[in-house]
Amino acid sequence: MWWTFFNFVSPSLEAGESDFHPLERREGVVVTLGRDAHFFDRPGRSVCRWTGTRHVPRQSPHPLPQRSWFRNEAAVFLRILCGGGDVKINMIATLDKQREILLTAGDGNVVEKIDLAELAREGAPPLQFLQPAYLCSSSRVSFRSVFCDASAMSWARAPFAYKTDAIKDVFKPAILCLSGRTNVWRERLEPGDSRDFALGNVIAVTVNVASKLRPSNQYYPDDFKIAIAEDSREEEEAAPNGIDAKRMLRELKASLKTLFESLWAREGFFVCELSNPSRKPAFVYVQLNKSGLYGGSGLVGVAVRAVAFLFRSSHFIMG
Repeated sequence: MWWTFFNFVSPSLEAGESDFHPLERREGVVVTLGRDAHFFDRPGRSVCRWTGTRHVPRQSPHPLPQRSWFRNEAAVFLRILCGGGDVKINMIATLDKQREILLTAGDGNVVEKIDLAELAREGAPPLQFLQPAYLCSSSRVSFRSVFCDASAMSWARAPFAYKTDAIKDVFKPAILCLSGRTNVWRERLEPGDSRDFALGNVIAVTVNVASKLRPSNQYYPDDFKIAIAEDSREEEEAAPNGIDAKRMLRELKASLKTLFESLWAREGFFVCELSNPSRKPAFVYVQLNKSGLYGGSGLVGVAVRAVAFLFRSSHFIMG
């Protein structure tokens, strides 16, 4: 299996360039770095590295602002508690020569290679994805941990997810590699389109997707066509609004309600309805199989999975 890595014909790269080549069965990816180049990867996914690469742990994929000691400690606490705060991942860099690094997608997982610049050329907005789905990314990809509103909570079932920044130069590759179970399917939603997905199978969506939970026995003739809003969700998020405590509390209440509904629902009895109300194309990435219920990282994620287990056990016991 892994011997394909050693038979891999590496491309000739210029200084600062990188290349991502998934293996034949997509069980891993070979990352080639040119001179003075670097990329980011998820801790524990590096299998083999040529000598001459430098490993720097706990790096952020985006510039961090100057903050007080208290705010830095609060960001650390938030990351430990529920996966919020600053994103801290590994960075692997080269110095004077081109090098190769082999990463694994994980036991039973496959790699999905996404060029965010290509999505931007198609008119799609930034991508939002599950934290454990992240495998690696090129140095041009910047992403942050963002709070999940009620819409994102429908498919993420977690307090926080990762959101990429807009790509400024769409003519240079910006590679993001996600990992999913067995296979990952990409679905394109045109403006006004709507699709139903199995609860828990969605791993990434563009930010112009609106989502909600719906009992699977409810169906309407116009389920797959919706009205297109004048302003997309992405444009609403980008609008310069001040901090509104009441609005934040309403969003938090709606998010918790959606999270509770998704935990209470057994798989197959609820579907996740994803719609594109914007005037831009939207993309959804779905893994064909999943491994258990994801409830986020940190201590809150452990609590969510425990509560979900109790809910599902009570369904089973009560018939």
